Parts: sequence; structure tokens; C-alpha cells
Amino acid sequence: MDRPLRSFGQSAGVWLFARLMGVPVPWCAVRQTDPEALLAYEHQRLLALAAAGEAVPPVLAFDGRSLTTGDVGTTLERLLHRLPEDERLPLMCAAGADLAGFHARGHWHGGAQARNLTWDGTRFARIDFEEPLHPAMPLPTVQLYDALQLVMSLARFLEPFGPQAVRTVLSAYQRAREAAAAGAGQTPPDLPGFIRHLLPRLRAVQRVAESLPRLRRAREVVRLCTVLDGMAAFAAADGLTSSPSRC
Repeated sequence: MDRPLRSFGQSAGVWLFARLMGVPVPWCAVRQTDPEALLAYEHQRLLALAAAGEAVPPVLAFDGRSLTTGDVGTTLERLLHRLPEDERLPLMCAAGADLAGFHARGHWHGGAQARNLTWDGTRFARIDFEEPLHPAMPLPTVQLYDALQLVMSLARFLEPFGPQAVRTVLSAYQRAREAAAAGAGQTPPDLPGFIRHLLPRLRAVQRVAESLPRLRRAREVVRLCTVLDGMAAFAAADGLTSSPSRC
């Protein structure tokens, strides 16, 4: 419970950036003021997900001020650093498909970055559930946000493969989501449409970064460009055209 919370400025930055990107993250979800409540919220989510049969860390102890959990493997981010490059893309696709299955079972993460996903050699598991995004945000929106969080967090590992790898990971998620939805007679959230909604805003961020001499060739900007090109190709797969990249 003693870990640092977001300052007012950090909270405002997260909220404003999300709004500018077109993701209606509520203020109550980003403003962290009560560490005890946040810890209790994460504790309850871990118990609920475990009861539903999901792979999350087992709760070993909780006294209201500290939460002790079991180990569920190495984080995907750390593992990708260790793997040979030719083994990375299949694992990233598997992570996307696994997230789709998690969503199809009616769940959401709220922090679906690679640092919050683990792999023990047999299955993926999820950690870090302190973001109270739902029900303040509709479940489909939070799930789409999860998918984009995962892909954005994989940018450094996707960039060497080019935009096609980004499209491949998104397609792995989408295929698994559609297959699960078809089996349950459901309609999955519109990920291509969500991406088309975000792309103009994300491209604006890219243009601003490229206009600054110190950032124009920065590794982060190159990665962003690769991810946005891959997202555009994925969103255009239904026949819509995308604007050409300047990279």
C-alpha cells in the first residue's frame, strides 16, 4: 500500500492524453488518492478472476495494507528480451490470441501491457489489476483498449519485423475473438473500426514528434511509425484504404 500513487499532474496527463486519443477514460479511473481502496480493489479482482478459472496470481495473504501473491512465471516483456528474434513473433501472436479468449469469456484487464502478462512455458497469466476502468467505461471499449495496450507495449519487439508483424498480431487477436464470438452466438467489438477512429489522432502525435529535430529519428518515433502503419494495414483489410506512411 506504500507504493507511490499518481500525482494530480500525472493523473491529469493520463486523462487528457486518453481523451485526445478518443478513449473516454473516466477521471475516477485515473485519479489515485486512496491506496487502501486500490489494494482492496485489486484483491477483489484477483479473487473474482481466480474463481472464474482465469490464470492470475494466487492470493497468499491480504491484511488491508499489503497483498502477497504467488508466482505465475516470467513477464512477456522480459521473456521477449531473452528469446532469439525468430521466436518472438509467434509468442506475440499467441499472446494476442490469448487476450482475445480472455475477452470472449467476458473479462477485461485494464493494464494489458507486456509487462503485466506472464508466460510459464504452458500458459499465459495476468497481473496488475488496479485500474478501475469498468463499469465506468463500457466493457467492449475497455476490451478494445486492452488490445491496443498490448500491441503498443510490444512496439520495440515488433519494429524489427516491420508493419506486417503489427498487422499479424492484431489479426491473431481478431481471428481468435471472432471464432469465440461465433461459437457463443455473439458479435465481437469492432477492433478495425476502433483503430480507424484512433489513427488520425495518433498520426497527429507522430507528426508533432517528427517535427522536432531531436525526436525525428528517435527510436521511439520509428517504433510508433511502424506500429501505426501496421494498425492502418489491419484496419484497411476490410477494403478501406489507408493513408501512406512517410517513414
